[in-house]
Amino acid sequence: MLFKKKKAPSFDQPQPSQPSFRQSSPQTTSSPPQGPQISQPKPLNSDQLQHLQQFIQRAYQAVTDYEYLYEKVPTEHTAHTIRGIIEDNKKHYQTLLHLYRKQANKDPEVTEATLNRNAYTPALKKAFEQEQQYTHLFEEAARLSDNRQLRDIYTSIARDHQRHALWFLSYLTIYSSKT
Repeated sequence: MLFKKKKAPSFDQPQPSQPSFRQSSPQTTSSPPQGPQISQPKPLNSDQLQHLQQFIQRAYQAVTDYEYLYEKVPTEHTAHTIRGIIEDNKKHYQTLLHLYRKQANKDPEVTEATLNRNAYTPALKKAFEQEQQYTHLFEEAARLSDNRQLRDIYTSIARDHQRHALWFLSYLTIYSSKT
């Protein structure tokens, strides 16, 4: 075995709290609730769980790659943006991990992340291509999912990855013209 598998680690964050993943909003009136407030999500099948585990692996790898990129940034503004992208990817990871644990009643296995040893501009190019690929994968997964909860999560994550790709493309354009 080339890469070591291990139980999925958890980042230092509590459970995810992205607004688009909330299923109900707090009530502001004093009237009694009308029926159940949170519907039980449809159980995931084995293919959906496998895709979820793959997405967890990708989010874990992205955090590792972008932390390496963060160490090489030339400006504070770029560092701030990349730190935000890292935090977004940690939230994605936590959201997917929480959903997997809830559905599978176990931790997924992740492969130890490979370290990116590229110089800054090639690492930016890789990050841009990676974000574009993730956008496509999550959009496709959302389109094909018959599970509303998964579809909503995947759509939200795809939007974030598209936004990340635009940031990486802008930095790639700026810094590749300076070299």
